[in-house]
Amino acid sequence: MKIKMLHVLSTLLFSLNQWLQVILITRVIGLYEIGLFSYFLAIAGPLVLFSRFSFSDLVPTQKKYNYGYSIFFKYRNIMNMLFLLLIIILAVLFDFSTYEAVCFMLFGIYKFYETKEDFIYTENIAESNIKFLAYSKIIKSIITAVLFAAGVFIAESLLAAILSLLVSQMIIYYLYDKKFTFINRSETLQFGRKHFKHIFWLGIGLSLVGLLSSLNANIPRYFLEYYFSVEVLGIYATIMYFATISLNIVITINQSLIAELARTAAQNIRAFYNFFIKIMIFYLAAIMLGNIILFLYGSQLLVFIYGNDFLGFERELMLLGIFISLIVIEKTLEMVMNIFNLYNIQVVFQIINIVLTTVLSIIFIIPYGISGAFAVAIVTGLFVVAGQIAAIIYKNSKLF
Repeated sequence: MKIKMLHVLSTLLFSLNQWLQVILITRVIGLYEIGLFSYFLAIAGPLVLFSRFSFSDLVPTQKKYNYGYSIFFKYRNIMNMLFLLLIIILAVLFDFSTYEAVCFMLFGIYKFYETKEDFIYTENIAESNIKFLAYSKIIKSIITAVLFAAGVFIAESLLAAILSLLVSQMIIYYLYDKKFTFINRSETLQFGRKHFKHIFWLGIGLSLVGLLSSLNANIPRYFLEYYFSVEVLGIYATIMYFATISLNIVITINQSLIAELARTAAQNIRAFYNFFIKIMIFYLAAIMLGNIILFLYGSQLLVFIYGNDFLGFERELMLLGIFISLIVIEKTLEMVMNIFNLYNIQVVFQIINIVLTTVLSIIFIIPYGISGAFAVAIVTGLFVVAGQIAAIIYKNSKLF
């Protein structure tokens, strides 16, 4: 339990470190640059999630193939190289200035190394080696905070900020993370078309869920950038970062528990649900506390951290609280669906949701801007949660 708490605290530290990045870019470099940084995330995010094939969920829970980590590692490397190639192509095709294109490609390389690290995390999640994840995130947070702050204050440019992220990621990957991999290089030589085909069809459902889920989250950002400005996108993304912190913590807690929960579900389904109910009670209590803090102090906190450009967003903060509540529940129910290997139904949810998000974005974002973007996120979140509950109930009707 102490190790799991350390892992949660390390993720909180890592999230605060990412928040520091948002604050420094906004305060020191400018609102346009934080909008551009958010736009890079919106473009690369869906591609990153697709290339990762949700291995952190798939590898610990799949029961179909008896493949070692080395086989999954080889598959991940192929997808990661394709991701990097696509980033370079998009940097050329998009209407970026030369400076912006260079920033975007550096950002892509940073995500490339982050994905390499993510596979080592996946191995250790499957092995329940949570201690490594905690120490890795703590060390990474410290190195990144120091280099990022130095880059921003010295150069005051987005290029320096992104370059510092890349350097930090490479340092932690090569000097620490690689010591904790279980990869056997000789086993990777056994990888062939059969393995690629098996893993592709095994994980395509979860991969598409990640891709579509990210697109659903980012479609409002595309609308804000296109119909308003990069600066408006920056304001929305900055406020939404409160949700990102919450999401990172929930995902970390769930990753710490998923291997144990999967084993419990295989042995005793009633014991699994007793455990799950305790988790949900904890989350619901945290949701209530978080919404109280947002209601009482959210506006003052926003202005204090980001400056006077963020005055007058009380309504958006109320909507943010509702959205955070939904994503906490959604990600926890998603973990349950993955444990039950309900991968493909999630693709159906996300396909419907992406159509719904696009239609609602036209209806709400074009006339209402940032408030409309939060409304879209809430409605689509409600749809996904309702679908998840229905799918889990249907699955349980067959188990009991």
